[in-house]
Amino acid sequence: MVKKYICLAMLAVVLWGCSYSVFSNAYPHLKNIAVRPFENRSSQFDLADTVMDGLTQKFSRDGRLKLVTQQPDCTLEGEILDFSESVYSYDSGNNVQDYMLRLSCSVVFTDLINNQVIYENKQLTLTEPYAATAQSSSTAKSKTKEEATDELITRLFNTIIQNSLETW
Repeated sequence: MVKKYICLAMLAVVLWGCSYSVFSNAYPHLKNIAVRPFENRSSQFDLADTVMDGLTQKFSRDGRLKLVTQQPDCTLEGEILDFSESVYSYDSGNNVQDYMLRLSCSVVFTDLINNQVIYENKQLTLTEPYAATAQSSSTAKSKTKEEATDELITRLFNTIIQNSLETW
């Protein structure tokens, strides 16, 4: 009989442990979000759509906030200030080995229930190197400009989440 209770207790502990999540939400009253289209002041005409699509996909996958278009609990608004590319490194033959992408944004994450700005950064700048060619001996994580752009959007999302919903 004692073994039965011990087994049940161990099962309960295991099941309780499986429900643990490393995600936190410092604002549990926030259930849904509206991600507003970013204004694009960069010279890359389609960047606002790319950022919007990437951020909405990341919020959908993350699952802490449901994406809505009407009656949100919070909003994410932003502006792309600059998107540039520059030479980052050369190889021993003085050929371009890596380029550096630089994304500068202004972002505002607002709690509409309590009418307060949770996170605002008027000059958020992120950089990501990428290989000049697929054959180069680059040490950059990203092998193409598209991969580097995707990584910048992922880091933008992570920065917003870490500074708004997560408190460590």
